[in-house]
Amino acid sequence: MFAPTRYLAAIALVFAVVAAPSVAQDRAVRMTAVRAAAMRACNIKAAPYVPHTWGNFGLYVYRACMAEHHQAE
Repeated sequence: MFAPTRYLAAIALVFAVVAAPSVAQDRAVRMTAVRAAAMRACNIKAAPYVPHTWGNFGLYVYRACMAEHHQAE
């Protein structure tokens, strides 16, 4: 009575261990060199606008810069 349940649990465990890395790899966001360069440039551009003095302005500068580089935020 317990043997089929144990076998099914073992098969499910093996499948989860084998399939998990491939599923995670497929869903990973791949960073291109163009996107990395745009993020670096936009972070530098928005850095002077700290939140305690400028509020959300730094975020708006970053978003506008990423749009200029044709990248998603």
